[in-house]
Amino acid sequence: MNKNILAVAASYVLWGALPVFWTLLSNVNSIYILCSRILWSLVVSSIAVASFGKWETAKAALKNRAVTLRLLGCGMLISFNWGAFIWCVVNGRVLDCSLAYYINPIIAILVGFAAFNEKLTALQWCSVAMAAVGVAIPALAGGQFPLLAILIGSSFAFYGALKKKIGLPGDVTTFIETLLVSPAALAVIAYMEKTGTGAVLNGTLKGWSLLLLPAAGLVTYLPLVLYSHGMRGTSMSLSGILMYINPTMQFLISVLFFKEELSLPWAITFCFIWAALILFVKSGRAVSRCVQELEVGGA
Repeated sequence: MNKNILAVAASYVLWGALPVFWTLLSNVNSIYILCSRILWSLVVSSIAVASFGKWETAKAALKNRAVTLRLLGCGMLISFNWGAFIWCVVNGRVLDCSLAYYINPIIAILVGFAAFNEKLTALQWCSVAMAAVGVAIPALAGGQFPLLAILIGSSFAFYGALKKKIGLPGDVTTFIETLLVSPAALAVIAYMEKTGTGAVLNGTLKGWSLLLLPAAGLVTYLPLVLYSHGMRGTSMSLSGILMYINPTMQFLISVLFFKEELSLPWAITFCFIWAALILFVKSGRAVSRCVQELEVGGA
């Protein structure tokens, strides 16, 4: 099996388990968690780049204005994605996260169609329409449009598209992304600590719990670099199918572990999304393409 595809699949498994980690920081402000995550991810990725002798590659990329701007865009998109995800978890809305990453593959499929000329069959278009109907159900039934889920899913889909167009190693792009957004993160942390809304100086985190902040860098870096590496040889369509590993784990965690209530409109929504996935996978072209990629290694 292609190593790029395995890397993408492994990243989704690790992301699927992340809600359990973020609940350990549920007593900390979500923005503070996000900024700490960015800074510690920078530390971890810096060590990785230095260890693998890729400083020159990183320097060359930073001297290229077009690449730097694209990576800045990636950094902004992933920062928003991280922040919204963390907010949902610490506020007991993991189902929103799950729905977000069920929506994401559909958006990724459309991005692949628009940006990379990845062809879709009529059956696959039907699956996209079915997913759209499912997303609209909560708004129609209860007046609650799943805006957070759509924003989280969309931000990651566009992030994946930008990453696919950058021909650099995943560890290098991860380092540069976090480097470019880290000044803002550092400024926010300094302000929050000064005003007493942080987590260290005011004693919110103490003892062993302080280790959770550096650990945030590690649990962020590993799946991200796996995804970055894997997307270089994986089509947006196949990535969209594999992505369902992530939200399925989050769905089970939210219902079984966090005991979130699954209302009838949301249950119907998930049924529509699952049916859309089955319809897409059953498409002859989708199955044929996925098998081909698994055998020969990429789009």
